[in-house]
Amino acid sequence: MSAVSAPEPFVEKCAETNNPDQLKRLCHDLRQYVAAGLLLSEPRAGQDAGQTRMTLIHQQFTAIAEMLAAEFDRGQDTGTVNLARLVTECAEVVRLTHRGQITVVRSKHVLVAGEQALFRRAVGNLLDNACRAAGPDGTVTVTVGVDGDEAKVEVVDDGAGFGGIASGTGHGLQVVAAAVRACKGRLEISSGPGAGTTVRLCIPALRRPVRPA
Repeated sequence: MSAVSAPEPFVEKCAETNNPDQLKRLCHDLRQYVAAGLLLSEPRAGQDAGQTRMTLIHQQFTAIAEMLAAEFDRGQDTGTVNLARLVTECAEVVRLTHRGQITVVRSKHVLVAGEQALFRRAVGNLLDNACRAAGPDGTVTVTVGVDGDEAKVEVVDDGAGFGGIASGTGHGLQVVAAAVRACKGRLEISSGPGAGTTVRLCIPALRRPVRPA
């Protein structure tokens, strides 16, 4: 496992910010990883607490450290992100806290330029919303690929559609919108009168042979 640099003390950074909405959005997004970490750390009879389990726990804390550093250290450089791998990691987290079926269909490498922590928060929010809409007996399908000059992340649920579930805080959609603006992409949402909603992130794709983040 690679070492992860811890962000500056969280309490000190919280005291420095004058933007309560920023903290609300961050706490909203961190809750999924905290919940997943708690579930993974619970001792369970007959379950192997071996390397796979420890790798998943490490992944949760890596994501938390990444999000905190990105939120409070605006000097971070934009890098190359492999959306295919990132979406797979996000799906693994959401599977720990949602009982519905999540299927990921993806290419091996879908590369974009941007801030990995922001993309992770955006995808995590899309998956969380879709799973809540689909419910414990529903299905969420995520497709990641490249179409022309665009990388696309499509999240489809078979839930009740817009208006069919209770509205959330709105913080998740704000994070998704911020990610789209930051990478000069666009967000498409479609929900018919019946069941199901499709949300699509369309982001300029990188074609040059670079090493993904």
